[in-house]
Amino acid sequence: MPQSHPSRPVFKRLCPALLLAAMAPAAALAADLTLLGDWSKALGTQDLSGGAGTDFPAAFESSATQATIDVTNTGGAAWTLWVRQDQAMLPPAVGLSVRRSSDGSGQGSISGGSAYLTPDFQEQILCSGVGDRSGIGLQFRLSGISISQPPGSFGATLGYRVD
Repeated sequence: MPQSHPSRPVFKRLCPALLLAAMAPAAALAADLTLLGDWSKALGTQDLSGGAGTDFPAAFESSATQATIDVTNTGGAAWTLWVRQDQAMLPPAVGLSVRRSSDGSGQGSISGGSAYLTPDFQEQILCSGVGDRSGIGLQFRLSGISISQPPGSFGATLGYRVD
């Protein structure tokens, strides 16, 4: 049975900050999945869309390849990469999304996942492929942050599975 890999995006608002940490490798029976990366962003007055008296922008994005995934030991077979939200401690209006931002490299092919997906607690398909792929880029987006939300630390955990 393939194993899951968690990624822990954490949104902290001291005058807000964002921390995303992707957890590392674990093996699956059908294929191996390795996830690497982290993201930390402190939000403050410099992030207000128009200076004092304005709100934050509609969304904050990580770099295009903030985290990477390797899908290996596939034996050339087809695979599907699933994502779900394992935990969430985000204000109701805040959403965490993920998308595949690069194809990575390797002998295989990859498709889907280029549009942002906001995972919920049910697994959803992020992308699929055939054969081994390394360095598949992941980008994250946090939306709905507002100065009207109370300061604090917020976070979410995303889980990944390949089969």
